Amino acid sequence: MKISRLFAGILITLLGIALILTNFDIVSLNWHFIFKLWPILLIFGGISMLVSDSKWRGILFAVTSVLVLVWIFSLASIGWGNFRGIFHHDGRFTHNQEFTQDMSKDVRHAVLTLNAGAGYFSINDTSSELFYAHTESNVGDYALDANKDGSTERLDFTLKSREDHWSFGGSKNHVEMMLNPKPDWNLNVDVGACSVNFDLTPFIIRTAEIKAGASSLRIRLGDKSDTTHLSMDTGASSVVVYVPESAGCQINDRAELSSKTFDNFMKDSDGIYHTPNFDSAKKKVFIDIKAGVSSIKVKRY
Repeated sequence: MKISRLFAGILITLLGIALILTNFDIVSLNWHFIFKLWPILLIFGGISMLVSDSKWRGILFAVTSVLVLVWIFSLASIGWGNFRGIFHHDGRFTHNQEFTQDMSKDVRHAVLTLNAGAGYFSINDTSSELFYAHTESNVGDYALDANKDGSTERLDFTLKSREDHWSFGGSKNHVEMMLNPKPDWNLNVDVGACSVNFDLTPFIIRTAEIKAGASSLRIRLGDKSDTTHLSMDTGASSVVVYVPESAGCQINDRAELSSKTFDNFMKDSDGIYHTPNFDSAKKKVFIDIKAGVSSIKVKRY
């Protein structure tokens, strides 16, 4: 057996094992990071052309082939929108923006709508303002529109894409948000392939609707609201939702092709699960999940 074929076989086998371990959350592959290493393909390809020894040229070609395979997997995991980010880039530096919306004393209800592309989005702290956000992006500028109607304030936070032209460069789109804990909140999030990390424990969350591409979603819910409705519609993703033990929880599972772990849940009927304290709990959480081939976990804390 040729050394190059043996080497390629070992690498592909190890890749397969890594993918299996990733599917069961034993290890975690950061596809966004792997995707950005695409210049390595050019380096290995160029070296393999310069090496005269047929044995080493074969090994380098095998390694390059496996790296191409890994890169294709990463592209499938993060979505086509990020592939465009390699080339479509306006060539400017990352633009930092800050947004604040004042907290009015008579505001009791707040609605936040986030429309953005692929990126990283977080809610990890409270604010004395109604809303605060810090963005770092080289793919567009954000705009915040506020509309107050009596005791309800509606916030539309939207990414305005810049005109694209062909240029080598990486895309960056990081958004860190803070909310005021006093009003009750309705969240509507519509994003692309992304990483979402929302710690919603300090807030009164009535509804949270998240639509995303192939993503990593980490949502931690609290028990400030009598009822919380969380709806998620994603592509092939890794989803982890944390629900407080003090709240009763019901899951409507519409992710038939996904691996699922629902800690301390009982199955009612096809796709419906609930915690043992669901009927007696004063606070209730309703989770509706629709996803592609994903890893989904709902954990109690």
